[in-house]
Amino acid sequence: MMQTTTIEYSGKRLLIMMIVAGVAFSGMTFFLLSDGILTSSLLSEKDFKTLCDTGLCFNPITSSIPTGIFIQQSHEYDSITSEQNFESFSKFRPVKTSIADFELTDHSAILYSTKDSFVREGIKNSNEGSNQVLRVMGTGPTNNRVLVGFDESQIGTVLKEKSLESAKLRIFVVDNDNRWKEGQTVMIHSITENWQEGVGTNAPFANFVGTQKGVTWNCSSDDQDCTNWNGGSFTGTVTDSVVISNDVSGTWIEFDVTKDVLAFLNGSPNYGWIIMKSDEDSPGRINIASRETLTNTPQLELIFA
Repeated sequence: MMQTTTIEYSGKRLLIMMIVAGVAFSGMTFFLLSDGILTSSLLSEKDFKTLCDTGLCFNPITSSIPTGIFIQQSHEYDSITSEQNFESFSKFRPVKTSIADFELTDHSAILYSTKDSFVREGIKNSNEGSNQVLRVMGTGPTNNRVLVGFDESQIGTVLKEKSLESAKLRIFVVDNDNRWKEGQTVMIHSITENWQEGVGTNAPFANFVGTQKGVTWNCSSDDQDCTNWNGGSFTGTVTDSVVISNDVSGTWIEFDVTKDVLAFLNGSPNYGWIIMKSDEDSPGRINIASRETLTNTPQLELIFA
């Protein structure tokens, strides 16, 4: 009888120790998983669904280290890649932001870009749809080109029962690398194929993970035929151009896009514009504010007759 009681007592002690250890381990794991973007305040079901709808979810099963970072849904990566790219990944913008649709007066309207991105020849599968800057750069094999688009229905709304006198695409140059010498030409073309903005940002990470669902140098989007894209499908005719010098920084520049907007109103497809250097073999880079900044967003100014 005494031996049975001793065995039962030892069993209870072991069970209690296992429970305590389990609780302690769960608590440690919880705080470790809260060390990244997630905090100790758990996301609501609605918030979590929002993140998943944008293609960004936290997946502890495929995460090999408990950093609590968001990972691109349906992609797996090893611990080395994760550690190398934690800083890049933490800059992902899981929810797209926006500002007022447009500003309207008796004589003009200002529309704000509804999608913008840039594509990199040096990292051809990288999507930059959530980047806060849009980069125009020319260095031969690593050229960057900017894409900007505006809502066609908004253009129709503001021009209802009005005549268009002129249209200007305005972009804000955030900074300049001072390699433009005496000045070089930046030009825009009307894009001839629809493209998807995407949610990617920071090329090194996107390159590790693979093609993001959005525009890249290689493709307008994952859902389109990429055959004729190759850095952008656009008209051969230059819509307008401006000369960029080393002192063009912290200021707006504008392009006359009146003919293109009139063409949109007459039934031509509206896929926006691509902005690029006329001589992409010459060095020189400018960063342009994207719509993610919520300030100095790319604008389409429409002047009424």
